[in-house]
Amino acid sequence: MESLQSVPLEPFRLVDTHDTDEAREAIGRIFCPHFLVPRADRAQFHARHNAAVQPGYSVNFVSYGAEVEIDPGELSRFFLLQIPVRGGAEVRCGGRTTLAEAGQRASILSPTLASRMVWGEGCEKLIVLLLRETVEQLYAALTHRPADVIEFEPGFDLTSPVGRGVLQHVQLLLHAAEQGDALPDAYRVMLRDGLSTLLLTSLAHSRSVALARPEADGGPRAVQRAMQFIEAAYARPFSAADVAEAAGVSLRALQDAFRKARDESLWQAVQGVRLEKLRASLMQAGETASVADAVYAAGLGHLGRAAAAYQTRFGESPSQTLRRAQRR
Repeated sequence: MESLQSVPLEPFRLVDTHDTDEAREAIGRIFCPHFLVPRADRAQFHARHNAAVQPGYSVNFVSYGAEVEIDPGELSRFFLLQIPVRGGAEVRCGGRTTLAEAGQRASILSPTLASRMVWGEGCEKLIVLLLRETVEQLYAALTHRPADVIEFEPGFDLTSPVGRGVLQHVQLLLHAAEQGDALPDAYRVMLRDGLSTLLLTSLAHSRSVALARPEADGGPRAVQRAMQFIEAAYARPFSAADVAEAAGVSLRALQDAFRKARDESLWQAVQGVRLEKLRASLMQAGETASVADAVYAAGLGHLGRAAAAYQTRFGESPSQTLRRAQRR
């Protein structure tokens, strides 16, 4: 990811100070109490923290200007996915150390491992805070096992296919966060679960072996139960774990069943239902209706992506459907 031309999440500014103590206290309230010490020229110190809280996670932009040492210890209640967009940082989590660098390598801190970091001068990061509870619940849904402690390897390659996938997900989360209250929580939860699933299934961590074990096929009945749930709840902010629970199987078994029975992923099926609901809404819309309102009411979020998916599915744009309905 190249250095961003504008400051991300600027309307959501929480901290903007040259005072180290003020920064330590303010950022500690957002994340957790921690030690923060400039290591070089204090005159360069300029702490900025922009943050948008979302369902089960938050999206953050953080920079300190000067080289700083940060020691939060154990995070306890959340994971931190940190992607440098400028500069780099040395990150130690548990007994492992990684060098994170813009465009090359990112880091992920686990809540049960003590962490310590040195951010280089000018380092800027996009940070996704994922609540520990939501990640552990997703793991439980994927495996049909009790929620358990998950500890990630602290670094991963951003140039790999998985790394590029993580970047794409984070960009979507950032875009959604910058829209403020305009987008529905149903869409934000889908993004959160998509990123969390990618991290759990593709990065190395302490429970990777359990996720690598073969899973029994959920079968067509599980798909039917899942579709009944999705049809009834399409506009609500349900999680992937909610769908698996309604289907009565593990999330991995359900995902396999969808691929076998429908040749699509679970979230493609959810989007398909939401697109059908969107079309029905547009075809019945009145004179004052708007495409954006209909998209959001159907649980969809990114207008451009929703319009492209709609065009592919129905052979016309949402606005064309709406205009035809309003001429009647």
